[in-house]
Amino acid sequence: MGAEVPEQAPPLGRARFFLEALVGSGLFTGYFPIAPATVTSLFVLLPAFFLARLPLWNAAVVVGVFFIGVPIATDLEKVWGKDPGRVTIDEIAGTLVTFFLNPVSFWGLGAGFLLWRFFDIFKLPFIDKSQRLPGGWGIMVDDILAGICANLVLRLALFVLPILRFHQ
Repeated sequence: MGAEVPEQAPPLGRARFFLEALVGSGLFTGYFPIAPATVTSLFVLLPAFFLARLPLWNAAVVVGVFFIGVPIATDLEKVWGKDPGRVTIDEIAGTLVTFFLNPVSFWGLGAGFLLWRFFDIFKLPFIDKSQRLPGGWGIMVDDILAGICANLVLRLALFVLPILRFHQ
């Protein structure tokens, strides 16, 4: 599996395109033929689980992924078209935001994943509207907002259902 370099890619340069496709597709998980966003989100669960216990690292990774993701998503959108399914760096950011400061158990990890996918797929109106932002901004911001919604609902679920919480 690798990055197919389309005819439009040479303006980016072959090496740059390959690196942007690698990062922008979540280590090529975005190339998965069925539900690439869900596959990428599953791939990110383990790092999200551990980063939830390291808030400063989690915040730094989210900010880094976001600000790397915006220009990469912008470039890849020029090659692959508007909000391409292969671009899944936004799912990485949204998954990490979902679990930020939410120390979850195995069950909480599953609940957070389901909440995240729900808010990412069935976008609330303000999330849907954010997709109209230009280029990579629209790709990244809507998933950050969906992750915030999932985070808040997960936080409530952790309060109500202790089985979802990580006990030290």
